[in-house]
Amino acid sequence: MREHGVRGTTTRAVARRAGVAEGSIYNHFTNRSELIVSAFELATREIRAHAHALDQLVGAHTVTQNLTTLMEAVIEFFEEIFPIVGAILGDTQLRSWFTEGSVSGPEGQDITPMTGAAELSKYLEAEHQEGRIPAQESWQVCAGMLIGTCLHYVYLKMLSPHGMAGLTGGTDLSTRAYVRTAIQALLIPNEQ
Repeated sequence: MREHGVRGTTTRAVARRAGVAEGSIYNHFTNRSELIVSAFELATREIRAHAHALDQLVGAHTVTQNLTTLMEAVIEFFEEIFPIVGAILGDTQLRSWFTEGSVSGPEGQDITPMTGAAELSKYLEAEHQEGRIPAQESWQVCAGMLIGTCLHYVYLKMLSPHGMAGLTGGTDLSTRAYVRTAIQALLIPNEQ
């Protein structure tokens, strides 16, 4: 899917890559959409594990360090998954599987974009309770803004003729510089 997009990922191409007969795919998946959803679940495992581990970081390092590491991983994830998500958004059947909560992880939990936002929200609130970041009106919205910042970074990097230079106008166009600037603007203006 990363190489050929979702449309170019036919069951024939998957079978050829896997070294199996095309018909054997249907022993594991009822249709192509189910195969795509399964691939999406696999592709999101690492970033979901990263989000679930946030609670172990409360009080450790600095909040900026923790969020920088997370947001760099989210940006890397979005860069990898962007071609697949675009196809999911454009396919009503695939999109409905996600919006109806029909996509589950290996432990049976729903996989939705809210998973990461919920974990990040809990982390931010816990850091606030530790006195490490100021209060926010809504931790959920704050988490959504941080994740949205990552998505916007990838969007501009992939589709803008000026890339990140068009947004930041600065000389340091690294992912890390962008993420740190976003964290300081949204949460921690004076942390060293």
